[in-house]
This record gives sequence, structure tokens and C-alpha cells, in this order.
Amino acid sequence: MEVSTPIAISLQDCHGIDPALKQRAEMRFAKEINKFFPDEQDRLDALSAFTDAAEGGEISAQQEVLARAWLKAFDKARQAGFQGIGVEEAYFDVRLG
Repeated sequence: MEVSTPIAISLQDCHGIDPALKQRAEMRFAKEINKFFPDEQDRLDALSAFTDAAEGGEISAQQEVLARAWLKAFDKARQAGFQGIGVEEAYFDVRLG
């Protein structure tokens, strides 16, 4: 299941996990991201800045701040998403929807 937002969040490489558990993990992840970026446009801008930086693109100082904020939010969201599930190879795939 992917969370229905302009940002698609999907727990990957979690073979054999109960679909309801996977859905709850994705929802916890999304909830934590939304805490950091309550405004939808801010979420989109931060993810876009992070993606540009990760791909080696030139970014402004303001975009760098957004990219760093996204990285911090992603780490907290990842921790929240994995809470209570034991999947070693799993990861959260986050993309512009």
C-alpha cells in the first residue's frame, strides 16, 4: 500500500510481512514526516531539494537547509516506521507521486 499523498511512501523488501503491519509502518512514517513539514508544499520542496542534492545537482543555500531538514525528518520517520517490526533488509522508498 502506498500512502495517498503527492509523495508516495512505500515500505520495500519486507517479504512475508503482514499487509496490515506494512500499512501501519507506512502510516507512521508519513505521520512523522508530516510533523516536520505540516505544509504539503514544504514537504514537496524539501524532498525535491534533498533529491537534487543527492543526485549531485547544484542547490542554493536555502535548498541546502531544506535538504538537511528532510534528512533529519526522514531519519525520525524511518525510526517511527520500523517501530515494532523486525525486517532487516526493508527500507522506505519515498518519491514524488
